[in-house]
Formats: sequence, C-alpha cells, structure tokens
Amino acid sequence: MKLAHSNKFATCSNPLFRLPAQLCCVLFFLFFMGKEGVAGCQPDLMVRLASETDAAYLGSGIYEGTASVQSRSQPAYTGLPAQFRVLLKNAGDQPDSFLLTGAGSGAGVTVSYLDAGGIDRAASLSGAGYRSAALAPGESMVLLLQVNPTLLTLGASYRVAVTAVSTDDPLAVDQVKTETVACSRTAAVTVSAPPDGSGAPGTVVNYPYTVTNVGNGDNTFTLSVTGNSGWNVALFSDDGAGGGIAGDGMRQPGETQGCVTTGVLAPGASHRFFLAVTIPESGSDGARGDSLLAVSGEEASGTDQVSTSALAAVLSLSEGVRNQTKGGAFAANADAVPGDLLQYRMGVTNSGSVPATSVTLDSAVPPALVVAQESLYVSVSSSGDAAPCAAAECGVATIRGGDIVAQLGQGATEAAGGSLLPGKTIYLFFTAQVK
Repeated sequence: MKLAHSNKFATCSNPLFRLPAQLCCVLFFLFFMGKEGVAGCQPDLMVRLASETDAAYLGSGIYEGTASVQSRSQPAYTGLPAQFRVLLKNAGDQPDSFLLTGAGSGAGVTVSYLDAGGIDRAASLSGAGYRSAALAPGESMVLLLQVNPTLLTLGASYRVAVTAVSTDDPLAVDQVKTETVACSRTAAVTVSAPPDGSGAPGTVVNYPYTVTNVGNGDNTFTLSVTGNSGWNVALFSDDGAGGGIAGDGMRQPGETQGCVTTGVLAPGASHRFFLAVTIPESGSDGARGDSLLAVSGEEASGTDQVSTSALAAVLSLSEGVRNQTKGGAFAANADAVPGDLLQYRMGVTNSGSVPATSVTLDSAVPPALVVAQESLYVSVSSSGDAAPCAAAECGVATIRGGDIVAQLGQGATEAAGGSLLPGKTIYLFFTAQVK
C-alpha cells in the first residue's frame, strides 16, 4: 500500500516566486513591531512640574496619541499660576521638525507657552500649531507651560494637553497632559525665637533668626527691628561674607550686609539673618534692652522679642580701723593718741555679674601715720587675725612713695592686678603707728 501526499503549491519551487513573499513577511512584521522597531520619525514629549529637576521628567520613551500615562497635575492659587515644563525630543534617527498644538486661554483661565527666549507661543499652539525648528536626532527643546485661573472657582480643574506630530510622518505622534486645580491660597510664616542674650558694655550681641514661608504659595517678607532702650539695633544677612558659611547662624566679621527683606520665598523655603544689639559702653551691670523684630508679608506676619542684658563687674571699697593698743572691733573711726597702733582694713568687693579684671588698689598713707612694710598683707578673711592668702590667689601689696599700692585678685603680679570673681571680697590689712 502506498501513501500519497498532495500539495497544490508544490509546483511553485522557483526562488523568484519565494522572494516577494519573504519581503512581505518582513514588512508585515516590522509594521506590527511599532515605531520602536523603526524610529525614522518620532517625537517624544515629556512633562514635569516647573519646580522639579530634569530628573522628574515623565514620558521618556513613551509614545501616546492620547496621553494617559504622561500626565502631571498641581494646584494654582490667586496670582500664582501652575507651571509645567514640556520637553520635546527628536527620538527618531533622522533630523525632523514637529508641529506642536495645545489648548489656549478660555473662560476663567489664561494659558501661555514660553519658549527658551521667553516668547509666548500660545497663539500658534492654540491655532494652526507651532512648528519647531529642525531638531537633530536626540536634540530637544523646552516650553514653559503656565496655567493661570483668572476666575477662581475652588476645585475647578483645567486640563491642557500638548501634542507633537512629526513633519515627515503624520502618524508619528506623542502627547502629554497637564491638570491644574484651582485652590484657595493660605499664607503663613514662622519666625524662630532665639534665647535672650547678654554681653559686656561696648560689645555686640548677635541673634540668629530664621524666617520660613509655611504657606502654600510664594511670599516675600519685609524685616524691621525696633528697640525701646536707645541701644543700637540692626539686621544683617547671614550670607557667609568674609570667609564664613552662608546660613550657619554664626556671624562672621565680614557679614555686614544690611537685611530688610527675605526676597521671594517658595513654600517651605527659609531666610536666615542676624539681629545685632550693641550694648553701650556706659551700660551698667544688669541694664536691659528689649528689641522687637517684625516680619510682614502678604496676608502673613510674625514678631519676636529678645532681651539683652549688660553684664559688668561692680567694684566697691569698704574701710575700717581698730585701735590695737586699746582693743576693740573694726569701725569706721577709732580714737587714738600718739604712739597707739592702729590696724586698717580695706575690703574690695565685686558685686557685679562678671569677673573684675586688673584689680588695683592705690591709697595714700595719712601723714600722721607711720606704716611698717612688713605689716601689709592680703587675706580673704575679714577678722584681721587670719593667715595671709597666697599671692597667686589673692595678690600682693607694697608701699611706694607714701602710697599703699595693692595688685589684687587671682593671677595678680607686682606689675598688674588680677581677677576678682562675682560675689568675692579681698581684704588688705596694714598696721600704722600714730605719730
């Protein structure tokens, strides 16, 4: 038994007949691969918020005749339009130009398309279309799309689509969409509150301040300061001038630029500066100056007050005498006759808020007295019977040309006075005989 197979095409064995069929298969395959397979002509539109970086562009390598994936949205407020960046790239493999079309202004909304030169191409895009210059493969151009609701209806949505079509291939299309939602604007600001400060008379106390825009729209804040004590107050930028670091809160000698405004602050942005208070040279210990900082912007303001205290050493001298010959306690005066021995006590007290430095006592010896050099000593005891204090801790005293000269305080030498801490008293004692 013989099995026979019949094929009606068996006679078409000539290669000339097979070649057209193979070419048709290849063309059919490439056609259904899409433009990714043959990218002779292909616009590639991408979109991001204007406030974002280029890394945020959405739509690279995605080609949609009606955008669904390539869509971005953001709110808009009164006087503050939504802004988008639209990037057009030639994704083909040959030079090409593209026709751009997009929605124009309408009832309650103004739409603009600014090119790299700042020219608004809205009339062209919303009309017959705006034709780009010829772009080489991989070359791109950018438009700034601004959508500004002019009749603010809260919650209203304004959709603007931008479409690009290849000049050489009308089937090569790409589209991106933007959506703008009208929202109410909330303005708010925060002002930091540094702690109160202090300093010595003649010095400057710097308060670092930070003003932050915590509203949902751009705002600019003016800065001013007033003082109620007559002390000098001023505002300076924390700009890092003179070798410092901008915004570090540490005022450098070169940071002398006055500051009266924050400039435009985007939502969440901050501005740093200093409030400088100069304590007068005549400022007494405990004197205080209040300074009021005022921050004012559109529909938002804030204040902060700092109090600056002057810290100074306050030295006082107390004197007492007692008659050692007759006995008795120290008093303001003592009865004596020639030949009596009198012990004198001179107390130096620092009742101020900071250490007194270079403490020196100079007192003339009354002509009716004869003072013995060896009777001079310094002590921290007021009794007059205690042992002398070490010179390195309390100081030294001597008689010079009829005067008693004492260099007092910690670290004192025969040439210079030392330091006397707040609340401390050092006593100088000497014995004199009445002539």
